[in-house]
Amino acid sequence: MTTENFENLIHELRPILYKVAFNFFHDKDEAEDTIQEVLMKLWMKRNDLNEQVRSLAIIATKNLCVSKWRKQKLRASASLNKNTDELQSGESTNAHLMAEEQRKMIELAISHLPRSEQRLMQMRQQGMENEEIVAITGIPIRSIRTMLSSARKKMIKQLKI
Repeated sequence: MTTENFENLIHELRPILYKVAFNFFHDKDEAEDTIQEVLMKLWMKRNDLNEQVRSLAIIATKNLCVSKWRKQKLRASASLNKNTDELQSGESTNAHLMAEEQRKMIELAISHLPRSEQRLMQMRQQGMENEEIVAITGIPIRSIRTMLSSARKKMIKQLKI
């Protein structure tokens, strides 16, 4: 692929890739960074690209979004562990124990759900919005809402709230 062909392709693909990344992160800068990384990878492989480059670029963008999200989740988890350690050594140990007990009860209730509902509830517990869940799972948003509602009802019944 020539440099001129690649540039033309980029002008066509950039808005599509931006939409994919922005819908995932809801952050302009993160979307731009993601697109830039994908385009650099495509540039490095430009001589091996075929007519399915558009599909490849979209899939690469989605995959990179998921990878970045996982890294962010790991950083947040490390921060949470640090805060938990600080909490345990502080005066609010009793409140921490109560919160830990509630967390364990919720995890137990989630473990009794069907696998598909477990997965969705775990994503929600991690702070993900429905749109992010759609981007990762590919399940229609109405189905996600229905499944989450059903899962919540089952959990409430099991926890007898």
